[in-house]
Amino acid sequence: MSGPVMEQLDRVAERIARGELDAAAAGLVAARRAGGGAGLRPLLEPIATLPEPQLLALVRALLRLRRDDGGWHTDSVLGALCPLLPQDLPADLVAELLTFAVDSSYDIPVLTLARLVAQQLRQGALPPAVLAVMERRKRESLWLRELAATAAARAMR
Repeated sequence: MSGPVMEQLDRVAERIARGELDAAAAGLVAARRAGGGAGLRPLLEPIATLPEPQLLALVRALLRLRRDDGGWHTDSVLGALCPLLPQDLPADLVAELLTFAVDSSYDIPVLTLARLVAQQLRQGALPPAVLAVMERRKRESLWLRELAATAAARAMR
């Protein structure tokens, strides 16, 4: 990994420490653009140790950035952070992440998708677009197949 990428990641860590999460999100995307997939690995461990509110705020900042300046690099950073999320998320964040799963060029990890779907099913039916993503990806996970069957049954009620 190049020196400039490491410098960017150091600045991202500093921004996170100062609570400048929108700037940190932009810095993560810039590091991804500059350094490829390896550019994020050194930062995932410290991000995993963030307190839950700060981690959720960083993910929300990435979702905002995605709305304003989307693209594969933003999607890949967001996708890389999804497995770090806590088990139970606020309903609005689950909905935003499912929207991300539907229209992203990056496939979030299947177990993360299954966890989001399970949380959404506790709240109600799944949107048809989410059902389509589940259908496309259900071969990757027995859990996702079971959730797809549950969601389809609820949709028919």
